[in-house]
Amino acid sequence: MFCPNCKAEMGKAFGRHQYRECGLDNVWLVNWETYVCPGCDMRLPVLPDVEKITATIVDALVRQEARLDGDAILFFRKGMQLTAVALAHILGVNRVEISRWENNKVDIDPYLDFKLRLEAIERLLPSDQQHDAKEEVMLIMHRAYKRNIAVSSTSIDLPHLTLAGCI
Repeated sequence: MFCPNCKAEMGKAFGRHQYRECGLDNVWLVNWETYVCPGCDMRLPVLPDVEKITATIVDALVRQEARLDGDAILFFRKGMQLTAVALAHILGVNRVEISRWENNKVDIDPYLDFKLRLEAIERLLPSDQQHDAKEEVMLIMHRAYKRNIAVSSTSIDLPHLTLAGCI
């Protein structure tokens, strides 16, 4: 391969590449094959199989403990090839809400975060990875719910309920 800048023949090396092409700033390809120009030091990574790397990124994002941020939500929406209107319909919200999440103006609600993760698993992960990912997401959300919801010691009076046929 020849350098697009100086036309020198490029050699191969391995290194780190910030994979901005996916739309996320925090994805790095480590020990990755890269063409390096000896003349001008230009580096061109050998880009990965898009479907495989997308599945790897989706798997990491759905399993993260933190709430999804705007970049992750946008990554999922684009990966699922959905418009903001279509994603809003699936999640039962307004298109404007999707825009607010993607622009980090408003945090996504925990329930909708959970629902979006499950949708991404269904649409973007290979079927042999879906079961484990869903179980992990359920555990993550359960732990988050236990941490964020404090049980009040206030008693609540409920009317007496009679259940017919129950023993």
